[in-house]
Amino acid sequence: YGHQPFYMIQLKSGLFIGDLVLNSNAQDVVLVKTTGDPMNVYHKMVGGIFDTYFFYPGTADNVLKKYHNLIGKPYLPPLWSLGFHQCRYGWPNLTYVKDVVAKFEASDIPLEVVWADIDYMKDYADFTIDPVRYGGLGEFVKTLHSKFMKWVPIIDAGLKYDKNDKYFKLGEEHGAFIKSANTRKTLIGRVWPGKAVFPDWLEPYAATLWDIGLGDLYEQVQFDGIWIDMNEVSNFCDGECNNAKEKSNLRQSKSIGPDPHDPGEFDYLPYYPGNRDLNHKALSMTGYHKSNNDDEDKVNKEYNLHSLWCVTEAKATNNFFVQRKKRPFVLTRSSFPGSGIFTSKWLGDNYSLW
Repeated sequence: YGHQPFYMIQLKSGLFIGDLVLNSNAQDVVLVKTTGDPMNVYHKMVGGIFDTYFFYPGTADNVLKKYHNLIGKPYLPPLWSLGFHQCRYGWPNLTYVKDVVAKFEASDIPLEVVWADIDYMKDYADFTIDPVRYGGLGEFVKTLHSKFMKWVPIIDAGLKYDKNDKYFKLGEEHGAFIKSANTRKTLIGRVWPGKAVFPDWLEPYAATLWDIGLGDLYEQVQFDGIWIDMNEVSNFCDGECNNAKEKSNLRQSKSIGPDPHDPGEFDYLPYYPGNRDLNHKALSMTGYHKSNNDDEDKVNKEYNLHSLWCVTEAKATNNFFVQRKKRPFVLTRSSFPGSGIFTSKWLGDNYSLW
């Protein structure tokens, strides 16, 4: 889920060196060791700009300090976030959640933070609460607060595609969503609420829209932190969920001249990291973001920016708390070097098998 092209190597002396290959494009890292030779590390990238930083020999913690001096130091989370937490997908209604909390209390098991996966939402749409299954959630969270407990809900990357939805209409009005090279309109993917659209963080209004949505949710239930998920960005379709056959007409058009948004630009790459299509379970690599000039128009595409989406979302979410003079607590699934300035990270879905 994360893009962290940094590694350390221990030398025969016992000291460590570090290397950061700062590049946001898709890549493979290949380790090759032959008898009698040192380990070789190969970065196979599909493009973009890359900067390589070497951190000279020192102890492991010394190298890590130098690394964080470069990318930025982690933000200071609130003390309560280091306490005892309970989270699970599949809680069907608020009555069930209340029972979970009551059993913790009856069993004298420490519990300081209750989390909410997408179950609390109406039709899995961001910034909403299901009025039937989770009616009274705001009052329940006030009860948690009276017991010095906290509540953290999940927010997904994709906003529901619904022409009557407040956030979709605002985003469309201000051009705040990633665009499709196929249609020259908002790119449509599919996640938990069904058809979905995705904020383009290079358009300043996207952060404003995010703040509005979080503010609306906060008016309903006073959350203490935000858990941001599906933010690689992940997609249940491969690339786009509609208009897949339109690209040939646009590619052959002579009237539009050189096309900075060629829908077939990345159809045939000489190398595929992971040996799979880059559109697999992701937004289309030709999806494009806001640009201010012709040069930006050529590069501001998912092909180059996919791995940076999580950082800009984390920054906007962190800023929601900062503007309200609250210590932020943000937890992300996807990450990139420097995202720790704004967010903590979880490791994604896992299994308790040991």
